[in-house]
Amino acid sequence: MDIRRLIQPIAVLLAVLSLAAATLAQQRDPEAYAKTLEGAERVARMQVPRVLETLGLTAGAKVADIGAGSGLFTRPIASAVGAKGVVYAVDIDAGLLKIVERTSTEAGLTNVRTVLGATDDPKLPEPVDLVFICDALHHIGGQAAYLKTLVKYVKPGGRVAVIDFSEKWPQGHESMRFSVTDLDGWMKGAGLMPVGSFSYLDNSFFVIYRR
Repeated sequence: MDIRRLIQPIAVLLAVLSLAAATLAQQRDPEAYAKTLEGAERVARMQVPRVLETLGLTAGAKVADIGAGSGLFTRPIASAVGAKGVVYAVDIDAGLLKIVERTSTEAGLTNVRTVLGATDDPKLPEPVDLVFICDALHHIGGQAAYLKTLVKYVKPGGRVAVIDFSEKWPQGHESMRFSVTDLDGWMKGAGLMPVGSFSYLDNSFFVIYRR
């Protein structure tokens, strides 16, 4: 069997998925999408204060919020790490990043930096102590390859925390579905090992890995 014949169609599929994600980001209205991301139902489901408590953030830490969206987690993380820390809000949607900038300024936060990432590279300017990915990894085509790139931005001993859907996936997300077993395999391939798993979020798994 010629392995190259198997790899080529997979590579093409991943490229198509990445292009589709980028196209969707360009087509949707950022302000309308932000209202969905910060709607009362989602805010209640995500339990932001409890998630931050679980993460155990310390003053001065450097954090990357991958797929930051409207900044639902970016702003509380920025408050938790304090003025000497920094949060990089990473997204492929420039319109959403403008919302993050505006809402962070309105909240009096001076330690939020926005980063226009790519579908295959978060393009962080420096290594961080923690990478946080909430409801975003399923949008990335080729997670195994992406995480191998991502780990280069994680400090030795640093962590990667992932929250994503577990049971009921939103309509239209069926092809993006993955399991914790899949995630563990991708993370192991990137040199990361699980150090904590939490089940208190409704319809979401929450796993933390360490480099």
